[in-house]
Amino acid sequence: MHIIKSKHDLVASLLSLRRKDEKVTIGFIPTMGALHSGHASLIDESVSENTITVCSIFVNPTQFGDKSDLDKYPKPIEKDIEILIKHKCDILFLPEFEDVYSANCIQQKFELGELEFTIEGASRPGHFQGVCNVVHRLFEIIKPDWAYFGQKDYQQTAIIKSLIKLTRSDVILKIVPTKREPNGLAMSSRNIRLSETGRKNAAFIYKALRDIRSDIETRSLTELVERAKQFISSQKGADLDYLRVVDAETLHEVTSLKQSADVVVLVAVTYEGVRLIDNIFLT
Repeated sequence: MHIIKSKHDLVASLLSLRRKDEKVTIGFIPTMGALHSGHASLIDESVSENTITVCSIFVNPTQFGDKSDLDKYPKPIEKDIEILIKHKCDILFLPEFEDVYSANCIQQKFELGELEFTIEGASRPGHFQGVCNVVHRLFEIIKPDWAYFGQKDYQQTAIIKSLIKLTRSDVILKIVPTKREPNGLAMSSRNIRLSETGRKNAAFIYKALRDIRSDIETRSLTELVERAKQFISSQKGADLDYLRVVDAETLHEVTSLKQSADVVVLVAVTYEGVRLIDNIFLT
């Protein structure tokens, strides 16, 4: 695996590969590091479908509203490199801030509509603009054919779809199913900030989602949502931000499965001071 830190070196390297073989396809996984099996599944998908796989590790400050959250974000780069090599990633792009946001780079305002301000966006003002700016910048540098994102960050995948459409990009988005701990907890870089006991107990989040899905044929959606909220809120140390049932495409809230062809439940919970998000499809 090649580790490239310079934007110019990466552009030159990828351009050379494309000139040698016009059929080369490039798969891209943007990350903030602290890699886990969820990231590995994205890399595996890209490796199986593309000639070259590029993974970036860049902790993007513009998508953190809370500076303390940025400061606490884990950065185990040696372990990350081991994972990338094990899963046959071809190139690790490890840029400095100036390589992504050069002096003449202007932060753009993307017209994402209500999608930017609802659900996760309501709790994290400016977050999705930060996501769009860094992803758009990385797309410009790498010019991938395919980009791989995990389903765990469901609203983010909807945002990236909008970004691709707004910028008329040729990148094809591939959403990969959420990877889970043995107890059902969605894998996340933030999980390592949980205590050992907390990491086990945090399985209550996925349990609440599964209970909605398992009882959907016998109880009303409104009743199931209220029961799930009460269950999560009853867990010691759990602070429920939201639990919403929405149309999978528009993210508009629904109260019945008849209102949409595809319905997904989105949830965010702060537990032991760590923000955890998850989702599950009901249809």
